[in-house]
Amino acid sequence: MILLIQEINQKYDGEWVFLINCTADEKGNINTGEVAIHSKSRDEVFREMQKYRAVDTLSSIRYVGKVPEGVVVIL
Repeated sequence: MILLIQEINQKYDGEWVFLINCTADEKGNINTGEVAIHSKSRDEVFREMQKYRAVDTLSSIRYVGKVPEGVVVIL
């Protein structure tokens, strides 16, 4: 099910999400996507997303919500 990024942010707050079938605006910001995997465990999402390696679609992995203390984000 394709969701707006705002819906994803509300529904999966505090979790890592892997999105497939994403759409983006002209600046590259994700507008919509289908949540393929979600978990509070980043490692679990990274393991499971390997199943989608051959899928030819715009995808995104992100943490939804406030980044937990002790986690470093590299852009």
